[in-house]
Amino acid sequence: MVRLTKYTITALLSTLIGISANAADSISDFSLIDAEGRFFQLSRHANQDAIVILAYDNDSRDARRAVADLANMAEQYVEQPVEFLVINSTDIVDKAVMHEEAEDEGISFRILMDDTQLVAKELGISRAAEVVVIDPKPRKVVYRGALSRRYAKGTRSQRNAGSYVGEALTALLAGQDVPTSALASRGDTLDFAAKTANLESVSYSNDIAPILENRCVTCHREGGIAPFAMNNHQMVQGWSPMIRETLITKRMPPGQIDNAYVNDFHGVNQITAGEIQKLVLWIDGGSINTTGIDPLAALNIKPAKWLNGTPDVVIDIPAQQIPATGVQDYRHIVLPLELEEDIWVKAIEFEAGDPTVLHHIIAFSFGPDGMNEFEILNQGIGLGAYAPGNELNLYPENSGYPLKAGSGLFLQMHYTTSGKEAIDASQIGLYLWDEEPERTILGGSAADLDINISPFSTKEMVATKKFRKDSYLTMLGPHMHYRGSDANFKLRYSDGREEELLNVPNYQFNWQKTYDFIDPLFVPAGTELVFRGTFDNTEMNPSNPDPSKTLTWGEQSWQEMFFGFFRYVEASDGE
Repeated sequence: MVRLTKYTITALLSTLIGISANAADSISDFSLIDAEGRFFQLSRHANQDAIVILAYDNDSRDARRAVADLANMAEQYVEQPVEFLVINSTDIVDKAVMHEEAEDEGISFRILMDDTQLVAKELGISRAAEVVVIDPKPRKVVYRGALSRRYAKGTRSQRNAGSYVGEALTALLAGQDVPTSALASRGDTLDFAAKTANLESVSYSNDIAPILENRCVTCHREGGIAPFAMNNHQMVQGWSPMIRETLITKRMPPGQIDNAYVNDFHGVNQITAGEIQKLVLWIDGGSINTTGIDPLAALNIKPAKWLNGTPDVVIDIPAQQIPATGVQDYRHIVLPLELEEDIWVKAIEFEAGDPTVLHHIIAFSFGPDGMNEFEILNQGIGLGAYAPGNELNLYPENSGYPLKAGSGLFLQMHYTTSGKEAIDASQIGLYLWDEEPERTILGGSAADLDINISPFSTKEMVATKKFRKDSYLTMLGPHMHYRGSDANFKLRYSDGREEELLNVPNYQFNWQKTYDFIDPLFVPAGTELVFRGTFDNTEMNPSNPDPSKTLTWGEQSWQEMFFGFFRYVEASDGE
């Protein structure tokens, strides 16, 4: 076994990450989730003049004292564009534990959860109570060290000592050179050893390729929806800077949800903290393959057309011609099914004909007596919905969606132009029960159509829906457009108690998913489903088409919607 000294570990970090101990270090953009489950991305705070981040460790007395002193300092900058944050890069990865710690210690700042410790390394933080001051526009660390002389290594504690961070902020805000004479923090060294000690054992063939195969290759393959194929080491090495950026900013895997809920739903995109550490550190080490073995090149992936196996019924949607340019209104297609007997659907899957232009499909049903607008509006998302990354819609065991003899489908289809003419010939696959299941799938939404969001502003909205009968919740699906930035579902019980069910810290319009519970959740009658979402109509939202527009409800992507879709089944008597 190789024993790494603290000196060796520090040298490794400096070599691999490229962060020096000096100020004015350029840093990568990064994203983290805070202890409240909210999303933070450095580049989305470039409208600030300075960002101050303090390294916190609940076992460090210096860190606990420094947080209190930082709070006093922050009061002096309330009227200025300076943001104060705390970063937790310790082994505490449970947000609830960190939230409780914040309450106990009276920490009022946002606490960023650095579960991979990669952001601390990116910032050059190595000790508790260490502070970095970032100029967010050019993304440079202009100061790194002790908060004040009171926390400086090699000095005696002086409660009223001058603040190094205060001096750095004064200079930065005045456009002057930032002093660099500060001393390092005397806080305890953050423990990177356990994770860093694995660096020498990480290899492309044994560690990296399996991660990419399990987490990425489904989309990053020849003919896949991703922009490049991870089909050999050379391709991965060439794209490694982008891979690193997407991991550090949490853009990939797409549609990530709060880690606390990844085991509650089917088919959630995820990647573990340990896997991210290995990938990023391997990339920072040059993305090399020392074994000469290339597992990705040996893969022969020929994915089945249908994710859920061969459907019992395949429905061809009439081919749709899409022009090269222009706004496309929603298309509504009526498809009689010509059923001679009642059937029960247990899952529905969509096969996109041309995913470059097909934005979404929602499949509603109508009965043998024709379409009833009220019934369709109360179906939620009907049998199911397609959006990129959301092809398969599952129902729970012994539950199904009834389609009567003589009934049909009513499809809402939305297309976006791609710059060239296209023809979309999509299909729908139905998977059927052999016999009538015990329960009928029902649907609805917690929605608010009264949307009014001012230019260059953010706004939080909440919508609720009450369950009239004892039920089992089977699916959740947040839906907003380009200004949607986060989404959250809770249950509010009749006694006032609340329970969080799903948190989507970084809602992305281009990767809309529905989330099917692995184990349906019992909901007593009288319980409210609470859907909360935030709209970011500022210039800091990289997806915002035009922050100068007032947003109202509308079907087109540059307008907005606010729907918290859900599916459920009613509970049987006695359950």
